[in-house]
Amino acid sequence: MKTINLIVLLVLVSFAVPSIQAAQPADNPEFPGVQKAMTPEDYEAAGLQKLDAAERAKLDEFIRKYVATSNERVATTAVDKAVKENKVSAPEVIQSRIVGPFTGYTGRTIFTLENGQRWAQSQRDSAYFPKIDSPPVIITKAGFGYRMYIAGGGAIRVSKIQ
Repeated sequence: MKTINLIVLLVLVSFAVPSIQAAQPADNPEFPGVQKAMTPEDYEAAGLQKLDAAERAKLDEFIRKYVATSNERVATTAVDKAVKENKVSAPEVIQSRIVGPFTGYTGRTIFTLENGQRWAQSQRDSAYFPKIDSPPVIITKAGFGYRMYIAGGGAIRVSKIQ
């Protein structure tokens, strides 16, 4: 029953989040939480009053991450489509994070980013670094290619593969 309630809740929140974000002040655009986002009637109808505070906090965090990731992927897809159709030029700077731990590169490393993009190392250097969990990266257009700057992990030339 909790699974059905969770699915119903996610559907409700997916429709509610744009209006919630529009109603929030610009200095606090974060999702306010399920209990505040839903009417008391909808909250009770979904059976969410049965959740304890820790469970509700986990659900709120899941929704925040889900919406942020979905929005970023939609935006990235829109930019990629516009670039392919020659409506705009490719961005000069891309900011994201590497998915999972980073310990270096081997000459053939493929980097998967949180925004859904995948980049391949285009120079055959190898380097090893202390483990960093999901380090932020900045990718800049550099002449005829791109250079990825990894926080705590140096810089490497890369090419986009997806």
